[in-house]
This record gives sequence, C-alpha cells and structure tokens, in this order.
Amino acid sequence: MEKKFRFALVGHSEELAEAVRRCINPEIEEVAINVVKMGQSLPVAKKLVDEGTEIIFGHMGNAHLMFQEIGQPVVEILRTHLDMMMAFVEAKQFNSRIGLTSFASPTDGIEFIEKTLGITVHQIIFTTFDEMEQGIHDAYGKGMRVMVGGGVSSKIIASLGGRGIVIKPRKSVVEKAFREARAIASLRRREAESSARVKTILQMVDDGVIGVDNFGRVDIYNETAEKILGMDLKKWVGQAQTKILKEINLLDVLTSGRTETDVIKRIGRNNIVVNALPIHIDGRSQGAVALFKNVSRIESINRKLKEDLYFKGFVAKHRIEDIIGESEPMRRMKKKLRQYAGTHATIMLQGETGTGKELAAQAIHHISPRSRHPFVAINCAALPETLLESELFGYEEGAFTGARRGGKIGLFELADGGTVFLDEIADVSMGLQVRLLRVIENKEVMRVGGDRYVPVDVRILSSSYKDLRYESRKGRFRPDLYYRLAVLKLKLPALRNKKEDIAPIVQEVVARKGKMPESFTSAMLNDLNRHNWPGNVRELISFVESYLILLGGAKRNRKLFDILLAEQLEELPDNAPPMPVSTVEQNSVSLSGEMVTDTLKKMLEKYERRLISDTLKACRFNKKETAGRLGVSVNTLWRKLNKGDPIDYK
Repeated sequence: MEKKFRFALVGHSEELAEAVRRCINPEIEEVAINVVKMGQSLPVAKKLVDEGTEIIFGHMGNAHLMFQEIGQPVVEILRTHLDMMMAFVEAKQFNSRIGLTSFASPTDGIEFIEKTLGITVHQIIFTTFDEMEQGIHDAYGKGMRVMVGGGVSSKIIASLGGRGIVIKPRKSVVEKAFREARAIASLRRREAESSARVKTILQMVDDGVIGVDNFGRVDIYNETAEKILGMDLKKWVGQAQTKILKEINLLDVLTSGRTETDVIKRIGRNNIVVNALPIHIDGRSQGAVALFKNVSRIESINRKLKEDLYFKGFVAKHRIEDIIGESEPMRRMKKKLRQYAGTHATIMLQGETGTGKELAAQAIHHISPRSRHPFVAINCAALPETLLESELFGYEEGAFTGARRGGKIGLFELADGGTVFLDEIADVSMGLQVRLLRVIENKEVMRVGGDRYVPVDVRILSSSYKDLRYESRKGRFRPDLYYRLAVLKLKLPALRNKKEDIAPIVQEVVARKGKMPESFTSAMLNDLNRHNWPGNVRELISFVESYLILLGGAKRNRKLFDILLAEQLEELPDNAPPMPVSTVEQNSVSLSGEMVTDTLKKMLEKYERRLISDTLKACRFNKKETAGRLGVSVNTLWRKLNKGDPIDYK
C-alpha cells in the first residue's frame, strides 16, 4: 500500500485553517495545520519541506511569497471573485470604503463588485510583506478603516484600530487545491523513483557517463566517470565546465546534433574511447550524453573474451597456411577455398577420411568475414541423438532428467555470428535433420523443452564420408537439407592423387618432431610414394610419427633407416583405397537384384571387421594406435566397433 501524502498548511488565520480541516481525507493524507505570526511563514515552510513535507498550502499573498522562495512544493488556495464578493458583503456592514490587498497586480473585476454592492474599493498592490504593511498604514492614514484580504492584512489593520475581513475560501476551492496537491505529490514521487532508478543504473554501468542539458550544464554523471577522469564531479552539476566537456566532444555534439562513435581521446594520462550522442525530445535538442571507457579496460575485456573462447575451444586454430601441399589438385582446392570463404553460403566439404576436412573448415572460417566470431566443430557420429540435439540446440531447465539448473545454451547460440562445422552429417537422424533445416532457412533455434525461438546467425559447414546425394535418393537423408548444406561444394583430393605433396608433409612432421631432415632419404620417399594411403594424410602422418618414435635417437644410419621403414611399410593395412558403403551399393552389379548387392556388402563388412580385429590385436587393443594404423579417426573406429557382431578381444 502506498504511504500517505504529507501536506501542511502555513497560514495566518483560523478561518483558513478550518476551511482546510474540512477537506482532509485521513485515509490518503496527513496535513499539519500551522497558523503562524507575521514574518514566520518562510522559516516554518522551509523547515517543513526539509523534514519531508511534500506540499505546502498557502493562501493569497502568503502563498505567492512562499512560492517565490520555495518553488514547486507550494500550492495556492485560490482567491475567487465569489469568495471576495462574500467578504465585501460582510465588510460593507462596517463601511462602504473598503481596502483590498492584491499581490503583484490589481485584481480584475473590482469595478463590477463596486457597482453591484455600492462600495468603493481601494487596492493595495504589494510584492513583499513590507510593501503590504506600508500600504495598509497609508490607507488607514487616509481614513480607510476596513480591509479585505488574508490573515496578515487583517491583523495589520486590526493593530491600527480598524477591522479586517478574511477572504474565506469555499469548500470546493479548497478541494480543488487538494486535488492539485495530490497530483503534484504523485508526480514528484514518480520523478523521484525514476531519478533513483536512473542513478542506480548509472552507478552499475561499466562506462563513465556525463550528461549536459541544452545549455551545456552538467546534470548527470556516475562514479565511474569520476574514477576515469580522476575528478570530483559533484561540484560540476549545474555548471558548464567547457574544458573537459570539449575534450570529450560533448559540447560539439550538443551544438551539431551529430553522434560521435568510438572516438579515442587523451584525458590526463589515460586514453579513453568516447561515444557521444545528442538527446532529442520532440525533434529538438535537449542535451547530450557521453559514455566513455578506458582503452586499457576494452583491451582487458577483449583479452578475456578471447581467453574464454580459447578455453571453450571455440576458435579456429588452423589457417590456410597450415594446409600443406602445392600440387596442382591442392592449388585448385585452395583457390576455391579462398573464393568460398568470402561468402556466407553453406559449404559441403567432400573427401575421404583423413584428407583434412576439419582443417579446411577452420581455414575457411579464419579468412571469412566471420573470423572474429566463434568457430564450433562437432562430430555428429560421436554422440547419441538426444545428446547431440541438446548440444546443438541447448535445453531449458527441467527439460529432461538430469538437466542442468538454469538450462544450457546450445552450440548454435554460442556460435552466433560465427561458423558451425558439422562433421559426419550423414549420421544425423531424420528428426534432427528437420531442426537443422529450420536453422538454415529461418535462422532461429528452439532449445529442448523451450517454447520460443531464438534468432541465430551462423554459417554451417558440413562433411560426410558418405555420398549424400545417394543417401538422399535412398531416403536416408533429406534432399532439401542436402541442397541447403551443399550450396557450395569443396572436394579435398585424396593423397594418392597428389603424391608430390607426400615429401613436404613428411618434412613438416620431421621438423615438428625435432628430428634430423635426413631421417627420410629420397629413396625412402619413393617407397612412400608407392603406397596408395587409403587413410590419406592422417594415415601418412601417423606412419611418419610411428617411424620417428622407433627411430628414437639413432644417428645417421642409412641401413637402419631402410630396415625400420621396410618394417613399418609391411605393417600398413591393405593398399587399396577405401570405398564408401554408399558407393559399394551404387556400383554393385548383380544378376539377381538386391541379393548379390547384400552379399557383396556383407563380404566387405566381414573383411573390414577382420582387418580391424587383426590390427587391434597387433596394437595390443590400443584404439588410438589402431585408428592411426588403419588411417581412420578414433571416432570412426568406435563407430565401426559398435556396429555388427562384437569383435573377439581374446
């Protein structure tokens, strides 16, 4: 419940006090009645305001005098012609020559009252108490014995031996004054609340804030501004401190009406970034405000943001320079990569396992217009569908059992403005494909368990070891999603088709491992060129690293090098390049339809599982080493291990 209004009457007559008492509503206001002696109105009124009184009531000249000193908190109980007429009727009983006190200017309509009542009215015009007192004395000296006005004039004439008639306000007049007082008090309360709210917000703002009115006088500031400028701004309020205001461009903005953005200024020993803008109300400039921050603070925030993104891994760490190879296929691929990177279109990265699709995705992001924003990569085959959905789209609190309190933001929201790389996109379920389509078409996501869409701006790069066009024809992948994902296509060449790049890749690995350049001779590189590298660059790098580990700290020994290399080459898996399952299905030629296709597929799967089993045993069931020898990623190995009959670990 809103607290009661606090009002007070400061007057000189009991008649006025009684008129006010009759109009008080005790449920909404408390009114202190103060009937004071002459000369006491101002000190009493000021004390009441200092103690929290919201509105002071005054009557006639007394109200005007208090308003001149105190201002807005004073509400005048008006003097109406009807109230004056009633007072003149009473005064006529004593004398037809009557005085009337009027503040600042003559009262209109007196001629009508004189004719109507058959009296003569002498007006005493005053603007101060002394002028009123002197005017009454002069009128008395001229034979004026009856005075109509307020309580003060009544007391002055009475002290001289005359009679004073107080103009008593009618109830409707006093009630009108109360309504005005309540409206003003309510408005002042709202202004006070709004001002307090603005001040609180200003203190919470991380920027320094200084505002000026349309005369260039400071009217708002916050503590942050004082700290940045190293000045006490309290004494600035209401003044135009031209030097500092010019330094932060505030006066120029006030004069020109133009906004200034990200202007770097030198204030004392500090470099600050200033944003200044004019304040327009009803199309007119009513002031200006400047927000500024230390350059060092911006650098600190930028550093923390970058550290946070690195901590989360949402940064593209590889550049196009990290893609090794200057063969003709690689030059063509890199040229396309640069062209595609400059657009915002989706890109389908095509290539066998181990050709460096994620490396290419990071390079695209790094030279794209989105390079300053996050890069998020996720392997769609490595997570169950429900977990993948919550990772990509996030979830609301209580969306499922075990959901984090407060929910979780998804990768699409985290990557807003940046790039999302969806590896192994073919393994996404049909239901999730529909949601991905909405992200691309409508640029919005809904969290799991949510009820509203959140706008996101991400560029999607994707890749798959399967032929998505064939998967679409077979009904295992949505054609509309495929066409949305493959606006641009970038094919990464297999290593067997760019064997001139084997030597620089080997040299880069040798240098990175700190080994001797002579660890691989020309003859040894020729031996590597005879292998088809079904696992592509990943297989080659794993092979070289394994060879260097076995080499250990051996000195230059050509015979030892050849023996170790030969042993390593013998352990390489089948030299035939891999064939995606969809391609096998597509190229199967059968005499009896699906039966021959299924038979061939089963034969290939059986051979693949035997190869995986043998390699696992040779690597003592170390899955990372096994994946390296097979030339596949650990995720791909896990997927194959979890498919079909269990592998014999004995």
